[in-house]
Amino acid sequence: MKKLVLMISLSLFLGGFCTVVYAQETQGFSAENYAAKLDDWMKTNLQLTSDQIPKVEEINLKYAKRLEALKAKTIPRRQKLDILKADDKDKEKELKDALTVDQFKTYQAKKNEIKKQMKENIKKKKGKS
Repeated sequence: MKKLVLMISLSLFLGGFCTVVYAQETQGFSAENYAAKLDDWMKTNLQLTSDQIPKVEEINLKYAKRLEALKAKTIPRRQKLDILKADDKDKEKELKDALTVDQFKTYQAKKNEIKKQMKENIKKKKGKS
């Protein structure tokens, strides 16, 4: 009986610990932080002009807030992906208007590179399972 109580207590403790760790990891995401990091990357890699910076910051924050809200929704994963794709198209339209042709090409190339890396990582994880 003592072993059973000990096992249950240990399980509850570990479950609670994992929940706290997971909550801390997910709390690190905020729309403002995400948008700021993207802004910094774009300023550096796309050589944004002083006129472009506020436009791009506004666009990045707008879509980062949408992403944050989407993460909080309890809707099917497929539906979330559809919303993400639609938002991505809308964001690209807005960025295309704010960036030069060369800047937009650089942005798209980097985005495609990141997508490719993500797909490879997913394949690697599936291969390990």
